[in-house]
Amino acid sequence: MINFFYYIYLWIASRKLISFLGLLIMITGLVFLASNITFEEDITKLIPTSNENKNAQKVLKTVNFADKIIVNITRESGASVQDLTQYASQFIDSLERHSHPYFTKIQGQVPDETIQNTLDFVYQNLPLFLEAKDYQTIKSKLDTDSLQAITNAHYKTLISPSGFVAKETILRDPLGLSFVALKKLQQLSFGDAFILENGFLLSKDKQHLLLFITPKHKSSETSENALFAEQLYKLRDNLNSEFENTVNSEYFGGALIAVANAKQIKRDIQITVGIAMSVLLILLIGFYRKISIPIILFIPTAFGALLAVAMLFIIRTNISAISLGIGSVLLGITLDYALHILTHIRNNNNIKELYQEITKPILMSSLTTALAFLCLLFLKSQALQDLGIFAAISVLGASIFSLIFIPQVYGIGKKPLQKKTILDTIALYPFHKNKWLIGGLVALFVLSMFTYNKAGFNNDISQLNYEPKELLQAQQRLDALTNIQSKSVYLAAFGSNYKEAITANDVVFSKLQQLKKENQIINFSSIGALVQSQEQQKKHIEAWQNFWQPETVAFTKQELISNGETLGFKPSTFQKFYSLMEADFNILNLDDFKALKTVSIDDYVSETDDFYTVTSLVKLEDKQTDTFIKTFQRQPQTLVIDRKQMNETFLGGLKNDFNRLVGYSLVIVLLLLLLFYRSVSLTIVTALPIALTWLLTIGVMGLTGIEFNIFNIIISTFIFGLGIDYSIFITNGLLHELKTGERVLPTHKTSIILSVITTILGVGVLVFAKHPALFSISLVSIIGIFSALCVSFVLQPIFFKFFIGSKTSRPAPVLLFIFSSISFTYYGLGGLILSLFGVFVSKIVPISMKKKMGWFHRVMSKFMKSVLDSYPFFKTQVINPTNESFKKQAVIIANHTSFLDILAIGMLNPKIIFLVNDWVYNSPFFGKAVKLAGFYPVSSGIENGVSHLQKKVDQGYSLMAFPEGTRSYTHKMKRFHKGAFYLAHQFKLDIVPVIIHGNSEILPKGNFVIKRGHLSVKILERIPFKNKAFGTTDRNRTKNISTHFKSEFKKFRNQNENASYFHNMVLEEFRYKGHDRYQSIKADLNSHQDTYKVILDTVDDNEQITHISNAYGQLDFLLAVHGPSRTITSFIENSASRQLVKNSFIANNHYKIHVVDSLHQAIENLTTTIIINAVTLTHTELETLSLKNASRIILLLESTTCDIALFEKQNYLISHQTPKLIILTKH
Repeated sequence: MINFFYYIYLWIASRKLISFLGLLIMITGLVFLASNITFEEDITKLIPTSNENKNAQKVLKTVNFADKIIVNITRESGASVQDLTQYASQFIDSLERHSHPYFTKIQGQVPDETIQNTLDFVYQNLPLFLEAKDYQTIKSKLDTDSLQAITNAHYKTLISPSGFVAKETILRDPLGLSFVALKKLQQLSFGDAFILENGFLLSKDKQHLLLFITPKHKSSETSENALFAEQLYKLRDNLNSEFENTVNSEYFGGALIAVANAKQIKRDIQITVGIAMSVLLILLIGFYRKISIPIILFIPTAFGALLAVAMLFIIRTNISAISLGIGSVLLGITLDYALHILTHIRNNNNIKELYQEITKPILMSSLTTALAFLCLLFLKSQALQDLGIFAAISVLGASIFSLIFIPQVYGIGKKPLQKKTILDTIALYPFHKNKWLIGGLVALFVLSMFTYNKAGFNNDISQLNYEPKELLQAQQRLDALTNIQSKSVYLAAFGSNYKEAITANDVVFSKLQQLKKENQIINFSSIGALVQSQEQQKKHIEAWQNFWQPETVAFTKQELISNGETLGFKPSTFQKFYSLMEADFNILNLDDFKALKTVSIDDYVSETDDFYTVTSLVKLEDKQTDTFIKTFQRQPQTLVIDRKQMNETFLGGLKNDFNRLVGYSLVIVLLLLLLFYRSVSLTIVTALPIALTWLLTIGVMGLTGIEFNIFNIIISTFIFGLGIDYSIFITNGLLHELKTGERVLPTHKTSIILSVITTILGVGVLVFAKHPALFSISLVSIIGIFSALCVSFVLQPIFFKFFIGSKTSRPAPVLLFIFSSISFTYYGLGGLILSLFGVFVSKIVPISMKKKMGWFHRVMSKFMKSVLDSYPFFKTQVINPTNESFKKQAVIIANHTSFLDILAIGMLNPKIIFLVNDWVYNSPFFGKAVKLAGFYPVSSGIENGVSHLQKKVDQGYSLMAFPEGTRSYTHKMKRFHKGAFYLAHQFKLDIVPVIIHGNSEILPKGNFVIKRGHLSVKILERIPFKNKAFGTTDRNRTKNISTHFKSEFKKFRNQNENASYFHNMVLEEFRYKGHDRYQSIKADLNSHQDTYKVILDTVDDNEQITHISNAYGQLDFLLAVHGPSRTITSFIENSASRQLVKNSFIANNHYKIHVVDSLHQAIENLTTTIIINAVTLTHTELETLSLKNASRIILLLESTTCDIALFEKQNYLISHQTPKLIILTKH
């Protein structure tokens, strides 16, 4: 892949005109596709759909209650009602003249003809407005006395001055049935808080007049509504000025809030981002010293966005505009790739090296980030799915385009490397070595473990709106006017057709009546009082017909005629009423009901895409809400629209969805990292900071009380993407340093710092915004970005050094680290329990101390063995050829390379007293047990402990000491001290030498992780005190026994170390330095292990070796770890391999490997053995080597084909020869 981009670079560089034309054609095609895409502005597309909220979303799309603009016109003291109505009339007239395109209707004015229209409609459809109780009222009017009284009252009215107005109503409805029916329409309002006067709706105190404007455009269409709002405010100001000190008005409505939000967002972005972008441009131009840098930087981002929109057109043809808006914020991630490339170009003018350094991390980063975004496809939200596709394609497109475009246009090699800036200085600082930073982060993580679950999710979208003070005050005054301290809840009956919806509303209306009767709600407004299903209408008509039986009709008619004749009425005076009683009434459809002008049917009944809703408004107290919701929860085709409950329905699961999304993303990232790195440890080192960033972000949010919401939780994917980028850049920088020793990490850190600055200036600067949604987005972004920065700069290098290693530390494979942690935890806790147990036994159990100590030592010995057995990756073997039982006291001596040596000796026999260092003696875990067992601290002086040790020897205990004093870093033994031999002489004890083999490779000094291996403990033959063969003085015995011990240890090594014994140690050096290289070396070691074994056994431990090769340095490592005393001068022809060996742990710690950069330097050194594994050496160079007078020359692999006669001339004879190996010895 690296060569692919490099060759593309060369191809384009040599064919610039063709390449430019091709790019132009491509962009033209993408622009054509992108220009044809259509955008949807439906905010509900953002909400994940589910079986639970599917119907709720359809209902909310259909109902239109919230889109009205309320005009509250108020008269001041001294003004008349006429002033109030005149203001309203002028307002309506002006609005209809100048703003008609922006609204559909104005409600609140009721002309006389509308009132008459209402009376006519009710009269013509009277049965539909009467309930069973109304017929009881009518029946009470039908006795003789009542009818006579009604007739007399009508006579008086007709002869009065008002009789002209009332005549028509009296003649057609003498019983006033229409007025009984009209009471039912009151259920469309909320009682008698408002009255009708001068054709307008006034408050009862006549101080306020309300108008209701229905905008033509939805609240989400802010661009159109902004023009309408501007005209409304201008009209209000003009009329307020005209009616100064008498009448004024104010507005409130969802459309106006939406316009205010849009204006505030625009204002916030213009001010904050405008300033930020200016600062950013100055910073980038100043840092890169190039005026065109902003264009170079943003072109790949623009290309990625264009490509994404074009691809979305092919995939979907129409997308959510909301997703594109959010996606534009996420495009900040794509700047990382351009910044990364530009920063590397700034520090490296070599194009090939540039591609070698940047190609893999950028492709890794973009692919993992893109697939993490594609996890949004798991959410059932079209907007979020569109966002995932848009972000993923943008990221991939921008990264690939950056790799091709930026090296072409930046001008590599034309300018010298630039001077360091303050950002470079910051990047050079080793944050991972600052103890205060590490401690602070660790403290925050510990705190986050307790606070992360306190980071709540605010599902109240209304709190994310920006509401100007003016609108808030208008709302408060309106609330007071309409007594809206009570809670408002909408109740929607719905269906796939009008019949289903209106039938469902019949049930709703009936239940609401019952709830009001039982005082479970305050009041309600429902169209069910007017519009009913056909079945209900039939029932009402049948009830009318059943009531007006022929005899009832005849009686009523007779009484009205007879009573009227006495007053001078004609028999036909009430003929219209007589006809009404026997009339055939028709069932009405929705259009018939719309003939009633007083009520706006469209406010209650809505239809969208063949889906109907019938909505009721309910007033209740907060404490009644839960019961009310439960009442209708299981009601078919019915939805309670309560803001809190709806938010929980729509958004309650969003946090869980995103938690699940983060889980999916982590799995995808882990798999991709594993695929790229082919190493569990590298994957963990890269993924762990991402997880920690997420934990720290949520923990800080929980600590500070910041909540997630529908907007900033989506932006959290942006943080996740940045965390991925930063982690991959840091890992690859550290890997490069591990391989070559070249300090490139600061360059990676510089690009990350630039990314943080650009992101903070682009998004974080919105923390100064007044809009709550923008503020919350910026706040979460700032916390997340700085969390990612701190984790990647402070902790990730520590993780890398521990798990992957460096030239000063060995790697700690994750699996071995886990099991080592388990074993050490077991050891620590066991030692603590053992200490407590010892204290208990020594002070409580009423038996002799001798017996108690015997038990205690046996338990301790068993525990030591169990610790070794607890680790599954190495085996323990005890070799006891002399059947040593330790029944006779002795001084036990052993070589010491590992912490495990104590356990290895302790498991042999319980009756052993150790001479230990202070850290063992004073350990908080097992120190108490050590003291109770009678172990002796050597720091107190051997001579001072004679009496204590004598007592232990007298009790039958053997003494154990490591004569080297401290642990060795390798299997090479140090000089023996005479302390142990002094004690043997003092107490006249035998000496039992014990060889410990394998611990130097399993757990060497300074390591925490226990490696795979084989631990062997061999008990050598006891050396009796009276044996004078090793000398008679302590000094002589120390020297001779040391020689004997080391000789036996060497024999044991020769018997037990096979050809592949040190292969794991060598391969460990190459594990993270290139997969292909690692596999090649592994294959080489396996295929040539016998050949290498011959060399290891041939070359003495203290020899000076000159090695000339074309390999990777594996034989140098084998020679070093097999014989730590060997001095190796190595010249490797390949410079990359040479750098790798120079920067290795083995070459820099405890071993004597010197890597030189030229053959001349290698030849100059004094040497006893020359190893040649290179076919490129000339005849002269070989001749020069033959003249070095080395004791031995080894020709390896391909070098076996060189001219041996050349060496024979210098008295070298073949002492060993195979097809792969020739050993020449000097004679």
